[in-house]
Amino acid sequence: MRKQATFTLEEELLDKLKELSKETYIPQARIVELGIKEILKKYNKG
Repeated sequence: MRKQATFTLEEELLDKLKELSKETYIPQARIVELGIKEILKKYNKG
């Protein structure tokens, strides 16, 4: 199940996220989801 979440990000980070999404055609939410999964793996939480 998916749920909506709201985050506040540094403007520079958000700009980079938007640029990456545009270049790769990967939705911003998917990129953020992948990043969260990676950090959870790093800390053995996922």
